[in-house]
Amino acid sequence: MDSIKHAIAGFTVTRNKSTALFFSAVRKMARLQRTAWGMAPHTLFTDMLRVPAARKSAAKVARKRPTISKAPARNDPDFDPAKFSGTWKARVYRTPATPGVWPVRLSYFVYVPARVRKGCPMLVMLHGCEQNARDFALGTRMHRLADREGLLLVYPQQSRRAQHNRCWHWYQPDSAHGYAEADAIAGIAATAVADYHADPSRIYIAGLSAGADMAALTALLHPGQFAGLGMHSGAALGAAHNAGQGLRVMRHGVATSAAEALQPLVRDRSTFPGMPAIIVQGDADVVVDKRNGRQLFEQLAWANGIDIDDAASFATQDLAVDSARHHVRLDAPSRRGPIVSLCQVPGLGHAWSGGDGRVRFHARQGPNASLLMWQFFKTLSRAA
Repeated sequence: MDSIKHAIAGFTVTRNKSTALFFSAVRKMARLQRTAWGMAPHTLFTDMLRVPAARKSAAKVARKRPTISKAPARNDPDFDPAKFSGTWKARVYRTPATPGVWPVRLSYFVYVPARVRKGCPMLVMLHGCEQNARDFALGTRMHRLADREGLLLVYPQQSRRAQHNRCWHWYQPDSAHGYAEADAIAGIAATAVADYHADPSRIYIAGLSAGADMAALTALLHPGQFAGLGMHSGAALGAAHNAGQGLRVMRHGVATSAAEALQPLVRDRSTFPGMPAIIVQGDADVVVDKRNGRQLFEQLAWANGIDIDDAASFATQDLAVDSARHHVRLDAPSRRGPIVSLCQVPGLGHAWSGGDGRVRFHARQGPNASLLMWQFFKTLSRAA
């Protein structure tokens, strides 16, 4: 049989033709895999930051507003955690080894205010794509509220190994991606409650953009664990099962009813314990179209047993008119007060309202979203 010889570092390796063909095929497969990786979901989410052609003129106007700052947080000396009155602690969470369950490893960070007490409330905060937990903590300035209110803060962080742009896999709701991450985040919350003796009946969860949808996924899958949900610039739920569909929902919303969209997450509305929610959405957002805010309002109202066709149950308020904090608030109340609220912010792009404009994806403009969410959460508790 003919053979092929190669001299490698002084050694002679003899291979027959069939072996050579095999290794040639392996090299071709490797090239195809590298090409496929270049088209992986994270590149599709890079596209979400590109402005659609139909909105170029609106984007030019939006760029004149202080909605998003490109300055990286780490370059500003004011962003020194040592200057905060509380302490920052880094932790790692690993899901327990369970047959048939996809393992997840997540870093998370805990902000412990100086005056935190046993039985304090706790808020889990989920960053968006192209952010990390520290950027999100600094941009939202939630620690200022935590210092004043004695609120424990927990910031899970998506791994770049899991997703190149640190996007949570809300757009892949399955046991290997979105559901696994939601279970891990719920596990982090339970661990933090035990470690810091927080009140298990007053645990809340909130997020920005991809973090908003992962917060919703986590809360709806674990409704007995969380007393309230906050979503800022999030996409409508239930219509995405891959990155392409996620991008389409972000740009156009969903075409399905609230009942159909949430059926996989709320299988039996009659026994679902409810999930009070506050939604914040900018009407100049070119990443997540503003119609998503209204659709989330309808979806979460439905999840809380509110008839979305009953317009009389919705109260609209035009607040802080002619000021930088102007917003329109739509409430779906219950006998205990608003149970689902939508705050629409005129002129706000894809950024956390009323945050630190020096941090990307946070804007000085608009009402203080951190305060809005805490005011919504602070009266809520989850019965055992």
